[in-house]
Amino acid sequence: MRAQAIGFVLVGLVLMGGNCSRARVESMNEMNAGVELAQMKRFSEAAQSLEKAAAIDPSNHQAYFNLAIVQIELRSFSAAREALERAIVAKPDAAGYQEKLGSVLMELEDWKAAKKAFCKALEIDPSLFKAHFKLGRCSEELEDPQAALYQYTDAIMTGPRFLPSYSALGRLYADLKYPDHAAQVLTEGLKVAMPGTEEEANVHHLLGTVYQQQRKYDDAIAEFQAALAIVPGMPDALFSLGWTYALQGNDEEAKRYLDKYVMMAGTEAPEHYVKAARDRLAELRTESP
Repeated sequence: MRAQAIGFVLVGLVLMGGNCSRARVESMNEMNAGVELAQMKRFSEAAQSLEKAAAIDPSNHQAYFNLAIVQIELRSFSAAREALERAIVAKPDAAGYQEKLGSVLMELEDWKAAKKAFCKALEIDPSLFKAHFKLGRCSEELEDPQAALYQYTDAIMTGPRFLPSYSALGRLYADLKYPDHAAQVLTEGLKVAMPGTEEEANVHHLLGTVYQQQRKYDDAIAEFQAALAIVPGMPDALFSLGWTYALQGNDEEAKRYLDKYVMMAGTEAPEHYVKAARDRLAELRTESP
């Protein structure tokens, strides 16, 4: 999972009398130069300018934040963590800094520290729905699914248009053997999904797997077909559709879609799924008269 940059802070100074120290002005100018370099994707040079800006004025929390964004682009997450921690020392009430620190800590797989950062962000600003969502992710990694249920629910309450929260909550309900709750959440998710997108297809597929677990095979097939109508070669949907037809006893359709899955599954396809599809195809062909 790649951390998403949330944008640079570009500051224009209006110099009035003695309101800004000379060091502050130099720091801001150097920072703005660094931001301009970053916007041109000259990230190594940008990092140098931003480090210089922070050295000139250590209270310039925006310089540290911008430096963190550049380090994220450079995939230097430990350096990004350090820059964000310095930004937070300079401005501890910035919820966005805490949230970004949590995202960087997730990249470093320091789940406990990430959870702490997201909690701090939400203490400052409870409306940060992505912080609620990522807090749920941390709780799952820390094997606390009940906490994750609450956090994904809070993410939906604070950000009702953010589809990943519905997918995460629905999947977790399904994993915890609450299929009715899962189906309800995912159905609500489809109402906010942008039509014709891969995200919508993924929710259809996830809802189909829930129906399959409930042995509602016709409903499951309809959802898998809806996913394939959006993304015709979607491997997961091809596998699930073929498997559901096999469970339903429709051997011809099962062979048709499992064959397609095996043909289209690339090197990134889970090996155990490819093996399961091939084994099931062999069984179906043996059973055929």
